[in-house]
Amino acid sequence: MNYLKEDTIAALSTAAGKSAIAIIRLSGTISFEIINRIFKTYSKPEQQVKYGYIVDGTEKKDEVLCIFFKAPHTYTGENLVEIAVHGNPVIINEVLNLLYKNGARPAEPGEFTYRAFLNDKMDLAEAEAVCALITSKTEMSAKVALNNIAGEFSSKIKNINDALTNLIAFMEVNLDHPEEDIMFLSRDEKLSRLNSCINNVQNLLNFYKTSKILQQGIKVAIIGKPNAGKSSLLNAILGKNRAIVTDIAGTTTDTIEEIIDCRGIPLTIIDTAGIRDHTENSIEFLGQEKTKEIIGKADVLIWLFDASLGLDQNDKKIADFLKNSSLNIPIIGILNKSDLFSKLSLDIVSSTLHFPLLTFLFISAKTGTGISTLLDEIAKIAGTSESKNDCLMINSRHFILLQNALESLVKTKQILTAKDADEIACVEAVSAQTVLNEILGINVKQDILDTIFSTFCIGK
Repeated sequence: MNYLKEDTIAALSTAAGKSAIAIIRLSGTISFEIINRIFKTYSKPEQQVKYGYIVDGTEKKDEVLCIFFKAPHTYTGENLVEIAVHGNPVIINEVLNLLYKNGARPAEPGEFTYRAFLNDKMDLAEAEAVCALITSKTEMSAKVALNNIAGEFSSKIKNINDALTNLIAFMEVNLDHPEEDIMFLSRDEKLSRLNSCINNVQNLLNFYKTSKILQQGIKVAIIGKPNAGKSSLLNAILGKNRAIVTDIAGTTTDTIEEIIDCRGIPLTIIDTAGIRDHTENSIEFLGQEKTKEIIGKADVLIWLFDASLGLDQNDKKIADFLKNSSLNIPIIGILNKSDLFSKLSLDIVSSTLHFPLLTFLFISAKTGTGISTLLDEIAKIAGTSESKNDCLMINSRHFILLQNALESLVKTKQILTAKDADEIACVEAVSAQTVLNEILGINVKQDILDTIFSTFCIGK
């Protein structure tokens, strides 16, 4: 990446396209000089927000507001200007080109946040959370990312590191001054402090599954025989008529995917073609093959049964396919059309199909009865039903580093437990501390930084 700190950079910070207002951001040592060349205003010099015109020579380009932020009290830690222009792509490009012509260069992806990191306005974990917040798909995932931006995750890492620093200091005292009258820690006290660090790292690791689900979401496929009510269930969950519903079996010949916010989870719900023991044509056959492919990629299956009818060969064919697939994912059994007379029960389905289901629910896709309970069950399976605002965002980079830190801490404990060998224990404890520092961006390699910030959008 072309991250040159001495350059002054500029980019559009709001979404591209037409809008009422767009924000162009300019950051760097000569930001004020550049903007003063193309900005004409009658506002007082001491005003932070100034009204005026962007001009190219004597030609006016746009009527704007310029907000001036003086270093070091800015997002990037540098002199920074945000220009509120009218959100016409033609105007935006003209203003950007004027900035480039007068000494700025186009910003690289994430370069504003990268400079904030370099200038100690935020650590690396907080910077990563900025990208996570922007790409969050639900309110809960946004709150989790915001917790990290506020420094809650970083604070926990720093607390563990401080405790390790203190412990290492006591162990080094034992090594350097074994005969002097200095306060030492007993082996039990060292182990107690070490156990606290191990537990704190493990607690952070426990957030990984939930935070991954909140950021990436899960896929839920609705399966069942034709006319069981799969498309009706999709429509009921979405609250709109997304899929065509008829009395004709095999209406759905391809998958239909929609993303919804399910109790804070970005949930991709997939309506599939019905599976039966025969096909009417090649299109239906292809649809059934696509269904089987989707089943293999789903995180959760909703197996829909028609409660108004008994089981038939089609249900048995689905059961056989699932058994032969050796799936290791949760399956929710749904008795649909519960508003009609039910000929099915959990006992009948389980004993007839010899297939263990995670849970069984009665719903009516037509009336909406039981839909809320179904969504609650999906959230419960995902492990987010008990998640509160204290959840933290642990991404895959953090997870690997936390695992490495935990491994070093466990080795430290094993050494101290087997024998009071402070010198060897210190090496492992320092190793854990080094890994935890990498989470915060301390002594992290440049290629890692480039990889992280390249995932950001331009202008952030």
